[in-house]
Amino acid sequence: MSDSGWNTIDSDAGVFTELVEKLNIKDVQFDDLYSIDSESLRSSLPIRGVIFLFKYGKIDREYANSSQGNIPLTGSYEPDYQEKGIFFANQTIQNACATQAVLNVLLNTTEVDLGDELGNFKSFVTGFDSELCGETISNSELIRTVHNSFSAPPSIADEDKKNRPNNVDEKNDGLFHFIGYVQINGFIYELDGMKRFPIKHVECNSDDEFCEKLPQVIMERIGKYGEELRFSLLVMTNNKLKQYEAQGDYQMINNELLKRETWKRENELRKHDYTKLIIQLLKGVGRDMDDTEWNALLDEGRKKGQAKLLASYKRH
Repeated sequence: MSDSGWNTIDSDAGVFTELVEKLNIKDVQFDDLYSIDSESLRSSLPIRGVIFLFKYGKIDREYANSSQGNIPLTGSYEPDYQEKGIFFANQTIQNACATQAVLNVLLNTTEVDLGDELGNFKSFVTGFDSELCGETISNSELIRTVHNSFSAPPSIADEDKKNRPNNVDEKNDGLFHFIGYVQINGFIYELDGMKRFPIKHVECNSDDEFCEKLPQVIMERIGKYGEELRFSLLVMTNNKLKQYEAQGDYQMINNELLKRETWKRENELRKHDYTKLIIQLLKGVGRDMDDTEWNALLDEGRKKGQAKLLASYKRH
C-alpha cells in the first residue's frame, strides 16, 4: 500500500475530537477509556462507537494469510453488508488508518449530523464496493488535509522512519492499527479496513447491551495476543461540554473546559518542531558543566519525569 501524502497521527482524544470538528461534524467528542469494562462505557453514554488501537503483529498476519484467506480473529464476516445499509471502506493508504476507522464509525451512525461535506461524500460513495470507498477516501483532498494537520513535523517524522525502518516495531515486528466497533442492526460490528468485510459479533439491541457486551468482544480479541499489552480505546460520544451546560452542572463544565484547553495546547505543540530550540537550550545549560555535573542533572530530570508520569496515572 502506498502512503504517499498521508502521515501518522496519535491515538489521542483531543486529536480525534478536533479532527471531526474540522470535518464539520456537529456534537461529537472523543474520550479516552482507561479501562475495558461496562461501567466505564456507561459513563460515556450516549456512545456512537469505539475506536480500538492495537499492535498489528504476527497473529494478525497469520489470520490474514491463512489457507482460508484473510479471515477475522473473532466473529464472522458479513459479506451482504451493503444490502443491510452498512458503510464499509477498505484501507488503501497505510498511514490513513486512524481517520479511516473514524469514518467507518461515523458513516454508520444515524444520530450524528454529518454536515454538507461528509454528507455529500456518503451520498457519492453509496453503492461503491469497500475498495473503491477506500480509494475515494484516500483521494479526498479535504480528508487528507485535515488528517495531516495533526501529524508530526517532517523532521521528526523522517527521523522516526530512519530509526524504525518501514515502521516495523522491533519487539513484535508489526504496526499499530486502528479499527472501529459500532452497534448496527441489532449486532456489534467490527470495522477493520484491513479485512474483506465488516465483522459481525454478538447480538446487541440497546446501548446498555453494547456497554455490557463490547468489553467481552474486545477482551476475546486481546486474549489472542498473549503478553502484548499495548492497546488503547477511544469512545465516540456527544459533545459533553454542551451536555453539561444544558444540565447546569458547573463542576463538570469546568472539567470539560480544562480538558479542552489541554487538548488545544497539546494539538498546537504537535504542529511545531522544537528540536533545534531544545538542542540549543541543552548546549547552553551544559556549556560550563563537567561530566559528573551533567549526569547528575540528567538523573534529576529523569526522577522529575517519572514523578510526573506517576502523578498522571494516579489522576486517571
